[in-house]
Amino acid sequence: MEMDKLYIVFAAVGAAAVIVGSFSCVYQLYRLVQVDAECRGLKHPKLWGLFAASGNGQSGLILYLIGRRKHPVLSMTEEQKSLMGRRKKRFGVGLLFVAAGAVACVLSMFLGGQMG
Repeated sequence: MEMDKLYIVFAAVGAAAVIVGSFSCVYQLYRLVQVDAECRGLKHPKLWGLFAASGNGQSGLILYLIGRRKHPVLSMTEEQKSLMGRRKKRFGVGLLFVAAGAVACVLSMFLGGQMG
């Protein structure tokens, strides 16, 4: 019976990692689009960031990427370049959390099912 509890804990930790990674990815995407929209001179960059990060199936991001083609980058400071680089790395870390958490959940369900 103790092993069943271990698999439940393992699944809970995996699910928590998926949730934390997902929220991190959404926030980093919001900030990336916001900085990109500012550099392109688009009006309301925070609204563009929110629109891109909140789309169901990322349709908002796709629409932003299509719409931004008409607006070339006007100016990007070194600070903005480094900020975008850091945000991209943090997005990657968020994806790693999602992937590791998903693997942990699947393994705990598979191994826990084998025990019972």
